[in-house]
Amino acid sequence: MITIGIPKITKSNKKARLSVDVEINDETKQLWLEVDEKYEKFLVKDRCDAFVIALLPFAMRNKKEIVCLSPVSEELLHNLRTHLIPTLVKSGKNFYKSRISADIKKEHVKSAGAVGTGMVGGIDSMHVLSEYLDSEYHTRNLTHLCIHDTGAFDVPAYNEGGRSGEKTKEQIIKKYSALAEEVDLPLILTRSNLSKDFDIPYAINHIYCNLFPVFALQKLFKLYYYGSSGLDFTQFSLNESDRFDCGHYELLLGYVFTTSSLEIFIEGGEKTRFEKLQDIIHFSPAQKYLNVCMAGAENCNTCRKCKNTLLSLDALNRLEYFSQVFDIEYYKQNKPIYISHLKNCHEKQDLLSEPIYQKFKKRKMTVDSSPEVFSDSVKLPVKVNTSSVLIKSMKTRKILMQKQIKEVFSPVAFAKILTAVIALESGKLNLPVYLLNNELPGVKAVTLYDLVNVLMVTQNNSPAKLIAECVAGSVNNFVNLMNQKAVQIGAKNTRYSSITGLGKDNGITAEDAYTLLEYALQNNMFCQIFGRRSYRIVNETGEKSVSTINQLLKENSEYYIPECLGAKYGMCGYTANMVAVVQKDDDLYIAILLGVQETETSNYKYEDSKNLLRAVLDLK
Repeated sequence: MITIGIPKITKSNKKARLSVDVEINDETKQLWLEVDEKYEKFLVKDRCDAFVIALLPFAMRNKKEIVCLSPVSEELLHNLRTHLIPTLVKSGKNFYKSRISADIKKEHVKSAGAVGTGMVGGIDSMHVLSEYLDSEYHTRNLTHLCIHDTGAFDVPAYNEGGRSGEKTKEQIIKKYSALAEEVDLPLILTRSNLSKDFDIPYAINHIYCNLFPVFALQKLFKLYYYGSSGLDFTQFSLNESDRFDCGHYELLLGYVFTTSSLEIFIEGGEKTRFEKLQDIIHFSPAQKYLNVCMAGAENCNTCRKCKNTLLSLDALNRLEYFSQVFDIEYYKQNKPIYISHLKNCHEKQDLLSEPIYQKFKKRKMTVDSSPEVFSDSVKLPVKVNTSSVLIKSMKTRKILMQKQIKEVFSPVAFAKILTAVIALESGKLNLPVYLLNNELPGVKAVTLYDLVNVLMVTQNNSPAKLIAECVAGSVNNFVNLMNQKAVQIGAKNTRYSSITGLGKDNGITAEDAYTLLEYALQNNMFCQIFGRRSYRIVNETGEKSVSTINQLLKENSEYYIPECLGAKYGMCGYTANMVAVVQKDDDLYIAILLGVQETETSNYKYEDSKNLLRAVLDLK
């Protein structure tokens, strides 16, 4: 049972907060939404429409009824009960037919007549802006832009590799405040604890999360544009709706959430994302502010969305138009990697990428990538999804598998390995390091050796900065050491501009990655650390235990490989790298996987690793 209390408004530090007490399984938590105090008069507290929308996905996925202690607008309650809930239950076996018990509020909300849309700089939101900044439909033109912090900054990509969702949010707010000023529209910032405190993943519930603040501000908006999420309406589907994000049935949601008080318009739904990009290529704000990146406030050039957008611009012959927001030269220098990505997407029947592929094909631009080459004796159980593969025997130096081993990819994971190697060779392993920023809750001081273990056992990047400062005095000095070491060991196509390996000026090839691992494994101390599943720090300042989340090493995982002596992965947005060492008889095999394209729900870095390594280990 979910009981939604009576909304109330409080003020503090020039902010107005609309909140309710929510009781779930006898535990009461407050759900709140915060705006600048000048928007207080537009917050709706005489009904709980916004809170029902926010909590409905949680209720339906967790078999909960909803009881509201304040009323719900008549049209909205009718649409939820008679259309949305029964349809989702029929189409998704894991959806529960949650009952909503509430009094009916017949009076319509009187709004100030504002027209709004969300703005985080992607193709979809830029398309809304270009279409309705100054259209012929004057009463439907935009009057406000919004940034809703209701979960969008908590997605894994924004917090991967030591990045901070808070820092990303600050950068995005700064950027799009400048855009709002440029187009002369006010920017509304909303903030909520919805995603963090109520286990409502933003990635699959984004429409609910983003309309929560819109319905909380019903006294302001008469019309709100929701930028369609990439696929056109011809791909509208309710099949297995519980398995996919709500964008698959956004046409239904736009209809259900529209009432006499507030119209929710799914903008751009008649077009693919490729077609929308084609619409905005001459739109000056897009050329200056477009940000499609899954990894941060600036386009990284290497995540899936950045790759698709660059390929689209290339197919449209408009790359130079967006030189302010993309590194066009990097794309040109590494075009084979992008083409390989596009071909892989086509083979996987990725609907978002297919219009780009067809445009390339029509223009007779190459859509072929380097062939996969495997030892004749290796039999693969499934297709390989990874962009670059190298599996090689350390004893015989025979290559059993290779694919695009000379192409440059992000060096995430390998930056940590190189950092560990340099630290282990520094002669400073017993040096004490005092933690000032709660980097490892539970202890206040550690040794350099402790930091190396934490760096390698976990996916936490913060120890890297501490290691760098301890060994070289500064991060910049340490990055110089990384590049020097790469040259010394023969990794001639490796380049680091950051200690994490994140960013467009970092790169490594599968050949170089193998060279690095082969060198590292000559150090017995590195071998011990690389093979650890957990590590415990105990000293006079406290104690701290860390454990790996790498599924190749966890015995209860479906991806567990008993012969695996050590493994490490890294993420750059939704692109993954994996390295693993396995033992067969008296030989060791190093497996390098670069450029694994992940989604919110995939595990390709594990699936490909296990499939490829099992093919090697099962050789007679």
